[in-house]
Amino acid sequence: MAHLDNSAGAQPAPSGPTTKSQDVLAGVFAGLLPLGGGLLVLAGWALLQSAFGAILGGIGAIAWAVWWRNKHQSFFPTHLQGGSVGGVAALTVLAGLVFWLSL
Repeated sequence: MAHLDNSAGAQPAPSGPTTKSQDVLAGVFAGLLPLGGGLLVLAGWALLQSAFGAILGGIGAIAWAVWWRNKHQSFFPTHLQGGSVGGVAALTVLAGLVFWLSL
C-alpha cells in the first residue's frame, strides 16, 4: 500500500471563530450593534421630538458602525476581545438609558 502525501495540496484552515468564547462574543456583538443603533435613533427622536432627532440618531449609529469597522478592519473580526464587546454593551446601555430618561 502506497503512502499518500497530501501536504503539497493542503489548504489552510478557514479563519474564523475557533473557540466557543469567540462564538459567544460574536453572537453578543451581533445582537448589540443593531440594538444600540436602534436605541440611538429612538433616543434622538425622543430628545428632539421630531424626525430630525431620529435622523441625527441614525447618523450617530452609522458613525458608530464606521468607527468600529475602522478600528477592527471588519464588522465581525475573527478575534473579538471581551473589552471591545463590553464597550459596545456599555454604549448600548447608555443609549437605552438616554432613551428611557427622555420619555
